[in-house]
Amino acid sequence: MAVQTEIQSELIPAGAMVAGKIHQGDCIDLMQKVAAGTIDLVFADPPFNIGYEYDEYHDRQEDEKYVAWSAQWMAEVFRVLKPGGSFWLAIGDEFAAELNVAAKDIGFKVRSWVVWYYTFGVNCTKKFSRSHVHLFHFVKDENNFTFNAQDPQIRVPSARALVYADKRANPAGRLPDDTWIVRPAANDSWVLRPQDLPAGFQPTDDTWYYARVAGTFKERQGFHGCQMPEQLLARIVRVSSNPGDIVFDPFAGSGTTLAVAKKLGRKWMGCELSEEYVRAATERLTAVHFGDLLDGPEDPIASAPTTANGRRLANAAENNLEEETGDNRRATAIIRVAASPAPKITTPVSQTRSLRELTHEAIVDAFFATHDGYSIDWMLAHPTLQTVFHDACRDAGLLGGPADWNRELLRLRKAGAIPKREKTIKVHFTDEELDSYNFAAEAAWRVTSDRFDGPSLDEIFCDPEKATFFDRTARRLGGGMQAPEYRWAALRLRKASRDLVNEVKRYHFIFARRDFFRFHAWDRIEVRRWAEEPGIYMLRNDDKQPLFIGRTLDLGRRLAQHDDSRAVAEGIAHVSILAGSDLPGEEYLDAFKEDLVRRHRPEWNVNLVGLEKAYPN
Repeated sequence: MAVQTEIQSELIPAGAMVAGKIHQGDCIDLMQKVAAGTIDLVFADPPFNIGYEYDEYHDRQEDEKYVAWSAQWMAEVFRVLKPGGSFWLAIGDEFAAELNVAAKDIGFKVRSWVVWYYTFGVNCTKKFSRSHVHLFHFVKDENNFTFNAQDPQIRVPSARALVYADKRANPAGRLPDDTWIVRPAANDSWVLRPQDLPAGFQPTDDTWYYARVAGTFKERQGFHGCQMPEQLLARIVRVSSNPGDIVFDPFAGSGTTLAVAKKLGRKWMGCELSEEYVRAATERLTAVHFGDLLDGPEDPIASAPTTANGRRLANAAENNLEEETGDNRRATAIIRVAASPAPKITTPVSQTRSLRELTHEAIVDAFFATHDGYSIDWMLAHPTLQTVFHDACRDAGLLGGPADWNRELLRLRKAGAIPKREKTIKVHFTDEELDSYNFAAEAAWRVTSDRFDGPSLDEIFCDPEKATFFDRTARRLGGGMQAPEYRWAALRLRKASRDLVNEVKRYHFIFARRDFFRFHAWDRIEVRRWAEEPGIYMLRNDDKQPLFIGRTLDLGRRLAQHDDSRAVAEGIAHVSILAGSDLPGEEYLDAFKEDLVRRHRPEWNVNLVGLEKAYPN
């Protein structure tokens, strides 16, 4: 059977809502448009009625009104679910009991009552701090529902195999327990963090530990404050649905349920009251594809250092406080460091060595343990290598986050403090390969720079939030490539910028007499006429304001790519083309294109540093 590469949108049978889309509006009204018995899995993370500030919803109703509203939308969930469908509900302490009873009154049967435990919870002052959510697994029919007991990513090794090496143990493992056994700490002290008692949080338990998606986390979307981890949702989607099933989320929010469903090959559909959340989550989903890796660590215990490991550098800093200079103290604040499968600091901690030295050494060791032989630039361009490097930094006990470690690695390279331990693997893409997607990389660079108030390209790729935005924008603009290719194309343009600016200064007299003089209506352009024709073109909007100037080896292919990208095509009204004798010699084409960018300043092009000073207009 061929692997399905993308789940296509389709109509729910006999219904009015479309799969592959987040529908904006009240979930009760929208669910009434879905035919009964057509959804395989529903996951709902509704407002908890605790006063949280959502975009367009007041999360503080009278208790009776909130429970009645909850019963109303859960009744619609019951109606739209298939007879063998499952409903997972995430809810806080305040109304867990009431909604459990309400769901039973509707007709649901409880299969599991799971507790999701997380760190970085809500800090309370007059009660114990909030650090868990209840996850109810409901079904319509206790004798007929999807539960993928044989999925190897659900099953866990048995004690018979792990502890006793019994040959009778099932090599496929067993299903997780529904009981959590807490083992006391050896020294009878309180256990502060789950990393300090890894045996107490096993995938065999019905208390699941996944870190809450905090503000510094790579997978954080930024526009929604109540985002669930992808790894947690993946466990639910895998066990309660099959590839091709329809997964529905009536409170789509940041789109995590739907993103996970899409990555795992399910059809997906959601509702969301906020127009802004719909826009942002839809943008997120556009960048997600079937087979993409899930965000977040698979093993949340191993992905963060224990308290003992975390104290290594803190203690070293305390011991060296009197030795540190002002610069070192600034480094302590700047280079906060914290990761998983990783190198150890190779040099023993000395009472006389500064925290700055220890941190630098740990970052260099982490890079050489994870870079796979490639350069720092390629590591910045490759999200997988980035993740492994960041995990190594955390495991080394560093404070801070990925952006801090990336910036410090670049600073060390600039200072010549990265030793040459081995030959670097060269990454090379031909001009023909780059031609099919470099336009999207340049435009994504410009759009990302505008979005975040002008960061450099290094800063964009150092900061996971900015880098992720760049990746999504590039994919949306076209080319059909993945993050490493787009990032590398942008780095190539940045690397060539100094030579291009110098060439503009040197040859401006050749370029001055050449410009775009003719306009073609975009909806009348004959793309086939320009097939395999090299040239330079400019896209314009209705007011003939420049949008983008590009150079390509195949105008026909490039114009077709722009036409296929709704993100671009919807803004285009005119196109101007220079080809054949209208162009200067081939050796001048890259500089000529940049000179045109300098003159016309299109909305989606990068204005290379120094171009505006190449010569006066």
